[in-house]
Amino acid sequence: MGLMDADSTEFDPTSKSPLVIEMPEHNPGNLGGTMRLGKRATIFETEASTIKNLYGNHDRVEERHRHRYEVNPAYIEQLEAKGMRFVGKDDAGNRMEIMELDNQPYFVGVQFHPEYLSRPLKPSPPYLGLLLAASGKLDSYLKQSQEERSKSVISELDSPPLSADEDSPRKRASLPVNFACTHGAGDAGF
Repeated sequence: MGLMDADSTEFDPTSKSPLVIEMPEHNPGNLGGTMRLGKRATIFETEASTIKNLYGNHDRVEERHRHRYEVNPAYIEQLEAKGMRFVGKDDAGNRMEIMELDNQPYFVGVQFHPEYLSRPLKPSPPYLGLLLAASGKLDSYLKQSQEERSKSVISELDSPPLSADEDSPRKRASLPVNFACTHGAGDAGF
């Protein structure tokens, strides 16, 4: 896109290329009371979506929000032309809720907070996708039926069983050195 000065108004309120902006209804003088809070619907815009598949191919999902920034609607067309697909939008179709980056094994950004519904043995779909991609099992998982998936996702990710020998120390296989899980910067999550 050639936007060398692209930024978020959260970090640079005077940015000439503000890709992330404060939501219009946000009142900076009244923090907290004007955030977009609570459970909200996200409508999938396409069938060709890894994250939609991870959510069980439902037409919509409901996730919890807590933010006051969003993708600037003025840049959406340019971003999509470069391969950033906004596959989920709010129920009015105005806010970008879920994005996927083309030509990547797994690159997903969400406006909501999937960690609120994630559990150690039942990771939310965005985190499950990250774990499956990091372990090289995302493609095979996406090819499974919903019935096959429901058997046990965690067994796919489990490390080898602990030793049954009481005299030996318990050991688990370590994660690859390059394994990392990060949450997006700032309130935008992208």
